Amino acid sequence: MGHSVVFWSPVPGQTGTTTNLIAVTTLLGLDYSSRLLLLGSVQSRRAAIEQAFIKRRTQTGDELAFAADSGIDALVRLTQNRKLTAEMIRDYTLPLLKDRLDLLHGSNKADKAFIPGMKEVLYPLLDTAKRYYDLTLIDAGSGMGSGWTQALLQNADLVVISLNQNRTVLERFFQQQEEVQKGKKQLFILGQYDRHSAYTAKNIARKYKVNVPIYPIPHHAGFMDASQEGGAIDFLFRNRSVPRDHENYIFMQSVHTLAQAIIEQAGLNKPSFGGKGG
Repeated sequence: MGHSVVFWSPVPGQTGTTTNLIAVTTLLGLDYSSRLLLLGSVQSRRAAIEQAFIKRRTQTGDELAFAADSGIDALVRLTQNRKLTAEMIRDYTLPLLKDRLDLLHGSNKADKAFIPGMKEVLYPLLDTAKRYYDLTLIDAGSGMGSGWTQALLQNADLVVISLNQNRTVLERFFQQQEEVQKGKKQLFILGQYDRHSAYTAKNIARKYKVNVPIYPIPHHAGFMDASQEGGAIDFLFRNRSVPRDHENYIFMQSVHTLAQAIIEQAGLNKPSFGGKGG
């Protein structure tokens, strides 16, 4: 049985949640010979994820035809009709790395139309996905105002919480942390990380009495640019083994470290998950 990993932030647009999700999922796909499913479920979350892998020149024609009868909308219909099986899911995805990483297109419906109908099918859909995929990684957006976000957090096996070095964001989150998901396995990321800030990972852990590791992921303009042009996989493939003196080493090492932490927290750090691939 696989695990669901939900990426979430208490604030919108400040912590690099989606970028971190794209980076770590892709690197897991490159480094490990296991089955991964990536999902930006609602319409408002799908664009950034899909543009990271689909080049602009291919976002017409065949891609649009593919999207019309695929993605989460198709799986929802099958789930509602009780016809979805674990082996069928990959037929409705876009393979990004053969036999390793599949992208499930987000909904073509507006969020307000999509979310209400998902309440009854979310759990059976994710449960079915976990029977085929080792990890299902989902972008849950930000804040707690959406019932959809709350449902994703409640159904997650592991919640990856994206924070930053903003004092106001940190204090507000750690004061209200119990509201997120008490008892859930959690990892903390410091997105857009600046190592020259006084709010280092160690200082934040000390100040707010965080007793689990915090994983800093620095801002990286090169990866951001690549992700906007459909080149996320190419960028990470080229840079995943760069030497220590390379300009991209710190970013890549940070993503590697987070990927390993996710595997360990999900309880998948064993041979059955699939060793490092070539």
